Amino acid sequence: MPFLARVDFQDPVFWAVLIGWVMAVTLHELAHGVVAFWGGDYTIRERGGLTLNPLQYVDPFGSILIPVIFLMIGGIPLPGGVTYVRRELLRSRGWDTAVSAAGPAMNLILFGLLAIPLLPSSGWIDLYDYLNWTTAQRFVAATCFLQLFCVILNLIPIPPLDGFGIIAPYLRPDLREKLTTPPVSTALFFGYFLLIMLPPFQAFLGQIMKAIMGDHLSAITMIGWSSMFRR
Repeated sequence: MPFLARVDFQDPVFWAVLIGWVMAVTLHELAHGVVAFWGGDYTIRERGGLTLNPLQYVDPFGSILIPVIFLMIGGIPLPGGVTYVRRELLRSRGWDTAVSAAGPAMNLILFGLLAIPLLPSSGWIDLYDYLNWTTAQRFVAATCFLQLFCVILNLIPIPPLDGFGIIAPYLRPDLREKLTTPPVSTALFFGYFLLIMLPPFQAFLGQIMKAIMGDHLSAITMIGWSSMFRR
């Protein structure tokens, strides 16, 4: 999985994927906000958490620092975002869990929509003629890959990822506070960040994705993703 490889910045697909990712992050964060509003956080509208403006979700750590680090080591500088939810206003633990699950669910929906034209039955893309794929075909394939990849990464139960947010309401308060407070939270997150860089872990994630997508869709999305990197 060439997640950390030399990016071809001259390739228009890279810029298309980057713009598409910003749009996906915006929808991801909007999903958090919408469910939080439904669940009882009446203040989120006032704080700009129900908007399609990506600047509203900029986070100094996830939107700037992490992308810069990935760029320096040769990866794609994909920005993240954040939605600030007043969880004490949510009506139940179930709503608290639903707020965290809404973001990955949005990415999963986007993955499903992007996968439709890539299926053999659509006839839009030929797996064996990948050297002649159009920019649009490579963009859809690469973005489809990225959506599922990020769903899997984000569901790992490590703070501050959504996977942890899903289970956090059911943890003992003292354990939840310990796991979300430095230095424990910092060590867990950076440990996970380093784990992502390891080829065996990337291969493991690739196997999970292949099991979900099947051989055909997995091959198409992997080719689209790999095509953005220099050889």
